Amino acid sequence: MLLYKVLENSRIVQRYDKEEDILNIQLSEKEYWKSVELSNGIVIDIADDGSIISFEILGASKIFSGDTKKFIEFA
Repeated sequence: MLLYKVLENSRIVQRYDKEEDILNIQLSEKEYWKSVELSNGIVIDIADDGSIISFEILGASKIFSGDTKKFIEFA
């Protein structure tokens, strides 16, 4: 199940895929160029102009637990 939330007065979109346990925070809708995966389970999507399009947090429920779990529940 994929949930979407557009933050108020912003173009930032949060999506949380419960089945895959991935939180995506989209900053823009520019043309995608490539992704860079960091060792901590964060993927950065980069536009063809070099700017950051989005962040993907793999295993989000393990990172956001306890009180911070509200962050993924908000998505």
